Amino acid sequence: MIGKHILIDYQEGWTKMRKVILSIVTGILSLVLIFSLFLSFLYMKDFDYNSKNIITNEKDVPKYHLMVISNEMDSMSGEAFLNGLNDASHKMKVALEVNNVKKEDVDEQLDNINIAIASKVDGIILQVTDNDKIKEAINHAVDMGIPVITVFEDVPTSRRQSYVGSNSFEIGKKAGRLVSNAINSKGDIAIILDNIQENNYLETSKNLILSGFKDIINQYDDMEIKKVEESKLGLLGAEEIINRIINSYPDISAIFCSSIKDTIGVAQVIVDLNKVGDISIIGYGDSEELLKYIDKHVIYASIVDNPYDIGYKSIEAILDVMTNGTTSSFYDTGVNIITKDNIDEYTQERQSKEGDDI
Repeated sequence: MIGKHILIDYQEGWTKMRKVILSIVTGILSLVLIFSLFLSFLYMKDFDYNSKNIITNEKDVPKYHLMVISNEMDSMSGEAFLNGLNDASHKMKVALEVNNVKKEDVDEQLDNINIAIASKVDGIILQVTDNDKIKEAINHAVDMGIPVITVFEDVPTSRRQSYVGSNSFEIGKKAGRLVSNAINSKGDIAIILDNIQENNYLETSKNLILSGFKDIINQYDDMEIKKVEESKLGLLGAEEIINRIINSYPDISAIFCSSIKDTIGVAQVIVDLNKVGDISIIGYGDSEELLKYIDKHVIYASIVDNPYDIGYKSIEAILDVMTNGTTSSFYDTGVNIITKDNIDEYTQERQSKEGDDI
């Protein structure tokens, strides 16, 4: 009888133990499932902002597959550009693959163009650096029957079908007027341009910006451009250049920069040297950090494109080439000016164009 009771107690204990183990295993599996669902949710939320992303209209089968190769997508302009692409692609039944590349990395840009050609996409939309290798890659794509549209910055000597963006000469003129306003049309000026190429120098967008800038400054006897520098290294390059300029020209009154990174680099040096208010900065772009410098009166003004319009119009232009065989060689989407006076209004308007889903 004792042995029987021991056996019964053992069986009851084992049954209870099995229930406990089963409960623990069930709990662990539930936690794993919940965690997996959470990760899936995060993945779906982040997918649209990946460097390689397909944007398409789920309700309709896309007629065309396009590749977009662009840079500086982490700014407000980059997000608005994506939103313009997204809205146009949904309306026009187009699938997009968006690739974010480094502005200074020509090899990465070339790799993406070659991938697009090998993939036999229906069209390519490019924001890239103007040089001979990029020009050859664009021409090769066109030879293969793939239309190419450039955006933000042009490669004018290539056989791209159209450029969608702002007029570089007009950007220079607007920058010149802003400098004139900032220093009351009197003082010495320095200019920092990025990525000027030795080849085709007279036709680069940066040289057109410089020409437009000089067109305004030369109208005033009391303003003089003391130095024009080229920056290829982004943030660190701009800091080194501006220190050199200030040491050589201590009475400099204003500095114009043609890129986001150069603008921020110069602003940081001006703050470090305690020269805020002594040197006016006219910049380019609308990154979060740059906008903070405007709000704190470190940067007098910044010039920005209309990225939503560029994104939307680039889809229209490339579809025009694919359906009609031709399109306008240039679509001018204009620019905006951001100052301390309108920064809140600009931010609200840009955020409304970004939307919740890109």
